[in-house]
Amino acid sequence: MERLYLYDTTLRDGQQTQGVQFSTPEKQRIAAMLDELGVDYIEGGWPGANPTDSAFFEAAPKTRATMTAFGMTKRPASRPKR
Repeated sequence: MERLYLYDTTLRDGQQTQGVQFSTPEKQRIAAMLDELGVDYIEGGWPGANPTDSAFFEAAPKTRATMTAFGMTKRPASRPKR
């Protein structure tokens, strides 16, 4: 039987929506709710990009889900930076 793994980007992509700004405590509560829903991976943001994301990763809630961080992506037809 195949297993479907869920990867949620609400805490990063959702925050990029106009008018949406999560505080660190809000991100912690949302992560806990996503974990309760059974999400396997929670993308918490991009540590170092802003104070909220950095603070979230310093105090991320303990979850069954794996907490992940956004990283730089490679553009088509270019070499990755080292």
